Amino acid sequence: MEKSQKRLGVSSSCSVREGERAVVRGEDMISLLPEPLLCHILGFLTIDEAIWTSVLSSRWRHLWKWVPRLELDSSYFASDKVCVDFIHKFLAFQGMSYLREFKLTIDHDVVYSNVSLYEPCLGRVDMRRIERFQVENRFEHRSVDNIVTPLTLCVCEALISLKLHFVRLNEFESLSLPCLKIMYLEDVVFPSDDAAEALISTSPVLEILKISLQSIDDVSVALRVCSPSLKRFTLKGVERYYVRGHSSVLIDAPKLEYLSLMGYYHSRSFKIISMADFVKVDIDVEFMLMRDPKRKIINNLVKNFSGVEDMTISWKSLEFLYSFHRIKPPPKFHDLTVLRVTMCLYASPELLPSVLKSCPNLKHLTLICVLQELVSDDDSYEESTRLSTVKLPRCLVSSLESVEMESPVTEKAIELKLARYFMKNSTTLKKLVLRLNECTLKPCVLEQLVKSSRRYGLSQFEVIPVVQTPNPWPEGYVYEKSHRF
Repeated sequence: MEKSQKRLGVSSSCSVREGERAVVRGEDMISLLPEPLLCHILGFLTIDEAIWTSVLSSRWRHLWKWVPRLELDSSYFASDKVCVDFIHKFLAFQGMSYLREFKLTIDHDVVYSNVSLYEPCLGRVDMRRIERFQVENRFEHRSVDNIVTPLTLCVCEALISLKLHFVRLNEFESLSLPCLKIMYLEDVVFPSDDAAEALISTSPVLEILKISLQSIDDVSVALRVCSPSLKRFTLKGVERYYVRGHSSVLIDAPKLEYLSLMGYYHSRSFKIISMADFVKVDIDVEFMLMRDPKRKIINNLVKNFSGVEDMTISWKSLEFLYSFHRIKPPPKFHDLTVLRVTMCLYASPELLPSVLKSCPNLKHLTLICVLQELVSDDDSYEESTRLSTVKLPRCLVSSLESVEMESPVTEKAIELKLARYFMKNSTTLKKLVLRLNECTLKPCVLEQLVKSSRRYGLSQFEVIPVVQTPNPWPEGYVYEKSHRF
């Protein structure tokens, strides 16, 4: 009780005088505020904390039921039925809904999970007034095959943000999203391909779209993203054991400024009709179309990015895109000036020059080096020797201006070899950035690098110390990066 009073600014003193106004015994300053403002304040608390305020006084008994924000986790309730009953009673009390934000997380790891209970419950939410709506399904231990929450969307006049995870959308009877700016559709099942396109096209001010589509009844998905207002688009391919076919993607977004491809790539057709003049592209996918010729897959994807100026590529994507660099010339990115790339140089040291050669006008390069386990020290020496023999493509000798090593220098010191490599081969290099762990290098090695930077005319040579942080995970715990948005 006392803790709740302090949190809400309640005073237990007999009286307080402020100017000519006195607060009598048993009252407090915050309770003098109008009820709409009190409900707004309660909206910043969790639903549990808001309910606790009902014991403060008779005036506070029902205030929590008028909060404009409701966030619930089904795992906090004894069962799904208890959670659904609570939502029904909450919505029934409000009548003409004051609710502006609704978030529901459904936990499927409980013993008696019944997702069918939530469809009529969600149907009672007044979507005409809601500004932010989110339904999240959580499964950490159970299989997720065909576990999706049914949902019907209709007229959402005030909706600004829509985030759905493992939801099955029913057929649209009438759909209007005039204010929607943010839409996350993660592992969402649509009644048809046309329904996905309709949801996007009926959002005239949509700016941010993140989407991954499930296909349960059909064997393929045809995704058409047509939006005159879209600025950021993330497309995630579903995981390997969910794929029942292959998809096609078409993007027509003249204001698109950022495009991210992540997860698993299994599109037979990928086409961009329009996007902004300057676009940042981030490719972090694992390719899955092994039945089709690899060269055809690469050409189909890469030809859409020939005019991109800023690109980020992960190692698993890079390795596939340049898998034919020994046989045929790699794809060209003539307009690319900024590249951020992850590479395993021990696995393929000659890949770096091949990548750089395909970017003849590159100015800014950021490298993240990952190491593969080598069989012996002789392998390490052999790979280092191979790296020292490759030359920087002639086109980059007069264009490359800055290089940044984002990964810290390791004991193998491959980053130092790269630093010397770029200083030696690029005549226009102005900036070089290295990151060092504590005690990684001897002072004499660092001094030699500084002298080399001066000898090769670098105007900016930075060495950034990296402070080691303690491992937050228990011993033996293997951390895996989340594939969620």
